[in-house]
Amino acid sequence: MIGLTQRNKDLLLIGGGHSHLIAIKRLAMKPLTGVRITLISSDTMTPYSGMLPGLIAGHYAYGDCHIDLRILCQWAGIKFVHCKVMHMDPSRKQIDCQDNLLLRYDVLSINVGSQPALHSIPGATIYGYPVKPIKQFLQQWQHWFTTQSRSSRLQRIVIVGGGAAGIEILLALRYRIANTTSIRAEFTLICADSHILKSHNKKVQDFFYRYLQRHGIRLIQGKFVISALEHQLVLDDYTRHDYDFLAWAIHASAQSWMERSGLAYDNNGFIQVDEFFRSTSHPDVFAAGDCAAFTPMHLPKTGVYAVRQGPLLAKNISTQLVGHKHLQPYKPQRHFLSLLTTGGRHAVASRGALFTHGKWVWLWKNYIDRSFMASFNLK
Repeated sequence: MIGLTQRNKDLLLIGGGHSHLIAIKRLAMKPLTGVRITLISSDTMTPYSGMLPGLIAGHYAYGDCHIDLRILCQWAGIKFVHCKVMHMDPSRKQIDCQDNLLLRYDVLSINVGSQPALHSIPGATIYGYPVKPIKQFLQQWQHWFTTQSRSSRLQRIVIVGGGAAGIEILLALRYRIANTTSIRAEFTLICADSHILKSHNKKVQDFFYRYLQRHGIRLIQGKFVISALEHQLVLDDYTRHDYDFLAWAIHASAQSWMERSGLAYDNNGFIQVDEFFRSTSHPDVFAAGDCAAFTPMHLPKTGVYAVRQGPLLAKNISTQLVGHKHLQPYKPQRHFLSLLTTGGRHAVASRGALFTHGKWVWLWKNYIDRSFMASFNLK
């Protein structure tokens, strides 16, 4: 009788997002026999988004808020492939990467984040800088910052998007320019909604209304950008607003390759997943974080959810790989702690209807962020 050997299974992870960072650590702590794990990422350094405003403002260095995926994978004993995903074929369980690299999987997990929906605004893909991908935005901001540092002309800086990302980045830019340069600048925030920070409570909104007014930041609410031109925006009331630096922090959309993936997706291109993070059309594919549309209920696109999804994502992937059928459902918390920075070493905390602010909140946030980063100091 000829003995049969069971072939190894392949687990592919696409993207170095917050959920995968946590999942990789969990999978390394409880390695699965006969499973080969590969992480595919177009970047070798992945940013921790919670520290991005602090990096822009000058409170952190680049290394303070970036995790080296090569070191993480080496520590975890998994293979790292530095490439860009071009296409996937779920019927063949195959991923097509650049340079004609083909990778096969038994189980796939996707955690690639999101990006501003620039295609919804004519000209937005040509003019201005989307705040995501973060790597490109940091490079574009630093280039502009360096080239304009000696300019004597008034610089018009415009941020489109009245959510947490738009406000935090605007205030970080203002702080950096006002405190480290001689650049003369005026700032404008354009918000399509009738209120800024619509997912936060009224106390938070009122605080930032006063803060923006006190620092001379122009606020335009309830107006949509309908066209982006070189150095000029056109709003839906046909008013025109000039800019020298333009950042897009509008509602999120998915990366284009996901809409061509053959997986079920929502109106914004995000992969539809069930309560176990499995694709609703292909149960051998998992997705978490911003790139996933959680079908049991709507979830905000925030790093808080992505981080907390990581442990359960790892557990359910492991359960499926060993052939068990009973996965654990994800039950998101109704309220979560939100910490928003104001440019300097000052921050606002809120949870549900609760609200407070001060330097001590920033120190608290700084401790949380640095503790998260320290957990990946694996050298």
